[in-house]
Amino acid sequence: MLNIVEIKKSPNKNKRYRIFLSNGKHYDFGLETGSTYIDHKDKIKRKNYWSRHYTGREKKLIDDLTPSPALFSAYILWGNHTDIDKNIDELNSVLGQEGRELKIGGEIPDDFFDTPLSGSISFPHLL
Repeated sequence: MLNIVEIKKSPNKNKRYRIFLSNGKHYDFGLETGSTYIDHKDKIKRKNYWSRHYTGREKKLIDDLTPSPALFSAYILWGNHTDIDKNIDELNSVLGQEGRELKIGGEIPDDFFDTPLSGSISFPHLL
């Protein structure tokens, strides 16, 4: 089972965080000068982030739960909560569930932020 064991400020001058995983690997992610959902709590900006980043290679990394800056930014900086600790807990929960698939159908719906978190849903728009 893979999980997050630590997160701290990145020593990389252009990145915000460094995340350490139980497999011994670490990843730097998040733009140092960027503002994210955990900072501004703006649901429109969050929806715009997902519209830009949930495509192509990034979408595959997120859907496959591949440890990567894309996955960590999506779940931790732009996840369901404005509290980073809650987003980390949620990602740890998802990473610990073998065989779990995340899928999205087409465009992000207008009610993107109205869907409650429940069952196997990890993001309001990911089923």
